[in-house]
Amino acid sequence: MAGVESLEVKLNYYAMAVAILAKCNIETAFEKLQNDTPEKVRNYFTPRDTEDMQKLRDEGLSYYAIAKIYDVSRSTIIGRLNRKEERVS
Repeated sequence: MAGVESLEVKLNYYAMAVAILAKCNIETAFEKLQNDTPEKVRNYFTPRDTEDMQKLRDEGLSYYAIAKIYDVSRSTIIGRLNRKEERVS
């Protein structure tokens, strides 16, 4: 059961961080954390985040390594950078 309690504590910390960063109340933060819609993920990245992702990729980091930094899936990083390239074209 220690693992379950640990997960609950982490969720509380994550919600607190989201509430601070998004400047919202804690209930809204929990809703954001429990959102299962993948297309909503891109809204959490700022244009600066996308630029930083591209810089890391240009420096030779793998999509997987970048995904670990941002705590998202590799496909999320690939999709985000592909959308950025489409906008530039």
